[in-house]
Amino acid sequence: MSTLLYNPDKKNKQQFIEEFVVRTSVFEDIFQDIQTGKMKTPEQHYLLVGQRGSGKTTLLNRLKYAIEDDSKLNKWLIPIIFNEEQYHIIELVNIWENIASYLEDFYGFNGLSEEIAKNTSKKDFEQIALDILIKALNKKEKKIVLFIDNIGDLLKKFDELEVRRLREILQTIPHIRLIAGSPIILESLNDYHQPLFEFFKVIQLKGLTSDETIMLLKKLAEINHQTSKIENIINNTPSRIETLRTLSGGVPRTVALLFMVFIDDEHGNALTDLEKILDMVTPLYKHRMDDLPTQQQKIVDAVAKNWDAISVKELSETLRMESKVISAQLRQLEKNQVIEKRATDTKNHIYLLKERFFNVWYLMRYGRKQDRQRVIWLAKFLEIWCDNKEIEKRILNYAEKSKKGLIDKNTQELYAEAYSFFDKINPETKMVLRENTPKYLSEQIKITDEDFLELVDIYIKKSKWDKLLEISLNINRDSTIQKEKLTHALLLNDTRAFYDIISKNIQDKIKEIKDSDTIEIPYFYSFYLFVNAIYQPSYKYANIDHVKNKAQIVNETFKILVENTNVPEFEEDSIVLYIGILLSHKYYQLALLFFKTQFGSNLKRNKLEFMYIMTLYFINDRKDNVFEKYGSEIKEIVIKGSEVILKQQKMLNNKS
Repeated sequence: MSTLLYNPDKKNKQQFIEEFVVRTSVFEDIFQDIQTGKMKTPEQHYLLVGQRGSGKTTLLNRLKYAIEDDSKLNKWLIPIIFNEEQYHIIELVNIWENIASYLEDFYGFNGLSEEIAKNTSKKDFEQIALDILIKALNKKEKKIVLFIDNIGDLLKKFDELEVRRLREILQTIPHIRLIAGSPIILESLNDYHQPLFEFFKVIQLKGLTSDETIMLLKKLAEINHQTSKIENIINNTPSRIETLRTLSGGVPRTVALLFMVFIDDEHGNALTDLEKILDMVTPLYKHRMDDLPTQQQKIVDAVAKNWDAISVKELSETLRMESKVISAQLRQLEKNQVIEKRATDTKNHIYLLKERFFNVWYLMRYGRKQDRQRVIWLAKFLEIWCDNKEIEKRILNYAEKSKKGLIDKNTQELYAEAYSFFDKINPETKMVLRENTPKYLSEQIKITDEDFLELVDIYIKKSKWDKLLEISLNINRDSTIQKEKLTHALLLNDTRAFYDIISKNIQDKIKEIKDSDTIEIPYFYSFYLFVNAIYQPSYKYANIDHVKNKAQIVNETFKILVENTNVPEFEEDSIVLYIGILLSHKYYQLALLFFKTQFGSNLKRNKLEFMYIMTLYFINDRKDNVFEKYGSEIKEIVIKGSEVILKQQKMLNNKS
């Protein structure tokens, strides 16, 4: 497939023609014009514009072969192709010399180069060389179609007088017709003062359509003996075709490069070798950047590193360039199909690189190398290439291979970092990823409140108590949502099996707490000690049922938690939560006794004072008496809080 990608002219002619399945309409239009043109007078000259890899070289070669194979044309018309690298052409006369050499080598114009060479010292050598060439063509009754790839590089070598001379020749002498290619629209074509202003009929090679992409994929599949896979994708998952078009920008060479990755739907070697593919396109993409003027290079760099679409205002701030300058350059980049413009709800547009794989390559080569950013290119590739379902499938596949030692360390870390960017995956899959990721990376895979809520329900439903313990031990201390979810999940479900698992290691943890002045215990253990003391007396306090004794246990538990950790004061929100649990279970006296303990009475008031008053409110038969002492201003807050508690009590009654 490499010849298909980079050297179509080196391919067997018959094979080349068989594999030419895209750009067919453009080919037919130009070839029909060539067939109908008699070249008795100068004909229309063409310029094919398309970024590197878009098929310009392939199209030029296909036209050349078509002329050679046409029984009428080949009697009088000679196709000559100048490939991209014409290092020996540095002035206009070199074109005539090069044509002469070609005619000698392939069409029997013997002695033509020698005749031209005799005049090298003469002042008007270029004119003499052209005259000798035209005379030889007239003698054999031949005309020429000259194909020049990347003509912009060639024209840069000529001074303005030579360019004007070239235009004059092609406009007045019918012997040579020019069909050229360029990766960008030549600025000189739009400048009234430049010699080539409106000289060519410009044909832009845009990204492949869906039908063209399918045709190319089918041909690639045929070449690589993967026809059944491609047919399966086309018939069952046609959306992947559009994904490929988005990623490739419809550039044929990029589609061909990504072909093996495209058919790799099982996380095989092709995706693992993505870096190799990116290395392969380096010459292509580097040339693409080199083709651009300096200002446009700066803009493309900023757009690429941003990845997501960016506004002119943002670019202006980043690059410290005037907005009008950036806008003008963006318009040119859009014409050259490097940048894609997208509309917004406002009059301001946003911009991104049209070919997303080019952006992936740019991030790999020039993106930040710190931390996770070093693999952002892979994450962005996967983001486009795979939907969430496939990402999860690949993560599970990766985890399984990691467990079995089937992935080398570098690849493991590469994919672990890349997968860590995906936040919106199934929480269970996210946990599997955490478990099979090096520790320094697993910390970057965040379990959100939403993830936690879902995981608690899943693990309880499936009785995965070891998994429940794991996430409980790693609960986010700053998340009230996670704390409340865990609390209610454990109290409202039959989780005795869960407590059995905890009881096997809890004593060691308590000992660890008592023996250390610096250890910070997980929130879960504080919650467990509290709940175990009150609701699970069968484990440690089997013979204790008296409320007072339970209060002492609670007090002792809190003292352990506070006095033997590096947390100077136990979390106030957690105490509020615990008292709420007591009230919900109608442990009113226990809640009151807690506030009367030394530990409880020494705690700062504010939220806790509110909980204390609400405890009195539940105990006191004459509710209004409570507010006589503490003021009516707190009445509304307490009543609203009590309504919440009453709802919880009702729910608990229904549960029982």
